[in-house]
Formats: sequence, structure tokens, C-alpha cells
Amino acid sequence: MKIGIITDSYYPQLNGVVVSVDNFTRELRKLGHEVYIFAPLLKNYKDKDRNVFRISNFKVISSEPEVLVPLPMPRLSYQQIFNINLDVIHAHGNGAFSFLGCQIAKLKGIPFILTFHTVHTKYTHYFLNGKVIRPKMVALGMRMFADICDGIITPSEKMKNELIAYGVKKEIKIIPSFIDFSRFQKNKKGYLHKRFSIPKTDKILLTVGRLGKEKNFPFLINMFKKLVSTKRDTHFVIAGHGGELSNLKRLTSRLNLSKKIHFTQKVEAELMQDVYADADIFIFASQTETQGLCVLEAAASGLPIIAVKDSAFDNLVIDGKTGYNVSENQEIFAQKVQQLLQDDVLRQRFGRQAREMAGNNFRGEYLTRELVDYYKKVMNVYKPGGEMLRKINRAALVQLFRATNAVNKFLNS
Repeated sequence: MKIGIITDSYYPQLNGVVVSVDNFTRELRKLGHEVYIFAPLLKNYKDKDRNVFRISNFKVISSEPEVLVPLPMPRLSYQQIFNINLDVIHAHGNGAFSFLGCQIAKLKGIPFILTFHTVHTKYTHYFLNGKVIRPKMVALGMRMFADICDGIITPSEKMKNELIAYGVKKEIKIIPSFIDFSRFQKNKKGYLHKRFSIPKTDKILLTVGRLGKEKNFPFLINMFKKLVSTKRDTHFVIAGHGGELSNLKRLTSRLNLSKKIHFTQKVEAELMQDVYADADIFIFASQTETQGLCVLEAAASGLPIIAVKDSAFDNLVIDGKTGYNVSENQEIFAQKVQQLLQDDVLRQRFGRQAREMAGNNFRGEYLTRELVDYYKKVMNVYKPGGEMLRKINRAALVQLFRATNAVNKFLNS
């Protein structure tokens, strides 16, 4: 099978969508399928994978990751998409590039499948502070996008229920994303202790994620303030980067926690396993996740997890077995953290059970075979639109390519 994957973000950007695309691509290729990735062109980055094609774009919002919109120039990337005899196009990210993938699939007369990774109604504050684009408008847009898809995938029951609440009537397939477990099994401790000069005997709480308003980091910082008054031998590491860094640092300073709370900012992907390996407890407070791959990575690293209760983690954070599901209450959260810090046996048992559950519920080969079966199911029932309309659209596209090529020649002359 020849599979075209088009994504709104890809390396060197690092987020859950990128990890999902990369891991599914690796497993699909192991099964003998040809996978071609079409992603935004990013300056000063060269792909090692010859089957990654970059599309010119422009930035519309400076967020993390940036919101990019594809340009019809240069035309080479578009011609490459059309020249490959794809069987299906699978989009990730729900943005402008995903919509481009939908249009290309319609023109080629092949099925278009979209994975909805994000609850976009929780992110309207990035668009003019939420004053223009409202959650109801986003929900309507997502429903309309779902209506023109030939197949719909979500990584969790939570995201499926969100789409149903928006009014999506089509069948929705749940296929969770997964990680490369081998990366998180044999890692040396000491990375965080050395980097931030933390005494070897002190414990480390860790959270990971983009530093955005929706991630609820102030809750964890204020919770830590309550905890550290009785657990002075504890440090809190926040691994990630984003627009809220300066605000979070100011809050940390105002609470006199600058020597106890440490910000890694951007961490290279190959070092993240060392970050997890050196922590003792993983804590998480975001309620906007649809799966939360960082929680899965923490579990694979053998860390007990304490998280603000969220249905996205129902098959991973099991209260009293792999950690604790806690209400959004700083006092209760701090009590649960303190309980695990004081009980080495319980903390280690929760960590082992978290690793076992992650391995049992998120097996890459099994989930990839499930994805292939879903591709085949959609392809078997797919009925392309009228041939005449496709011919007209193709002819229009050829003229667009010629026009953009002429513009490129003029710009480069």
C-alpha cells in the first residue's frame, strides 16, 4: 500500500502529533508499506528521510508550535504529491495542511482519512486572545471538516466524545498513538541532578509539555509551594518550552521557589529519556489532552503518575495502581505527592505497574496493524466523486502550477 501522510507539524518541531506520525510511519514501513510524508518547509532543516517532502508556507500565528498555512509556491512539492500513485491520504493536525490533504485526495480520487489529535475549542486564546474566534465557531468548523472526511480517527475515547458533542455523525475509529518503548527502558540516572546541581539524595518531581496557558502549570507551581514547606529535599523540574515561560518564571520568583523549580526549556528529543530516568514522580495538571504522550512516556520510564483527573488517561493512570487521579485541588494533590515521596516501596510498585500497563495497552505493532485494517475498510467502501469534476479541478490545478512556476522564475531572476 502507498500511503501519503500530510501533517501540520513535523521535525524539528516536537509534539504529540510529530511523535505519532513518526512512530506509525516506522511501523508501517516495517510491515512493507510505502509511506510518504508531506510537511511544512522549515528553514535550516534538512530531512534524512528521502520520502519526506516539504511544502512552502507562511506563518499566521506565533504559537508553539507555529500555525502555518501552505503556499502554492514552489510547485515542485505539489507535483510530487500528484506524481506518486497513492492509495490513501492520512492527515494529522486538523489545520491548513490537513485541509490541503483533503483537497488533493478529492482531486486524485482516493480516500481521505483525518486523525483529530486536538481539542481545538480549548485553544481559542491563541487567536486574538479568543475575542474573535469562539469555541462554538471552532466546534462548527471541526464538524464541517469531519463531514467531508472518508474516515475519522481519534487517539482516545475522550476525543471521540468531543467530536460527537460537536455533532459529528460519521463513524469514528479510536486508534491510540504509541511510543518507542525501547528508548525508555535502559537509561542512566543523573542528568537532571547534574544539570541543575540538585543533591543526589534529593527527590525530583517532573512534568513535561509545551509551556502554554492551557497546560495548567501554575496549578502545579502553587501546589509545589505547599509541598516544599514540609519536603525541603524535593525539587520540581518543568521540561518544555513555549510562550508562557516568562510568566511561569515570574510566578516561581514571586513564590520564592527559584532555587527549587527548574526550567529545562527546549530539550533535544534524544535526551528526553534521560530527563524521565532521573525523576522520581511524574505530575500533570493539563485537562486539554486527548491522549497525552508525555504521560505514556513517563509510564514507560517506570514513573508513578499523579495527574488531575482526566478521561484521556483512563487506560493509563489507574488510581491506587499506577498512581493517583486527583481533583483539581492543590491541598489534595500535594498530599498524594507527599505520600509517594515518603513511601519508597509504594512509589516503586506504582512505577513498575505503570510500565507494565503502558506496554500492554500501547503496543506499536498491534496498533499499526489496526490502522492498516482501517485503511482497507475505508478503501473498500470509498466511492470517488464525478470524474468530470475531477478533470476540471485537475485542469485548474495545472494552470495554477504554471502560474506559480512563472512567479518563481520571476522572483529568482
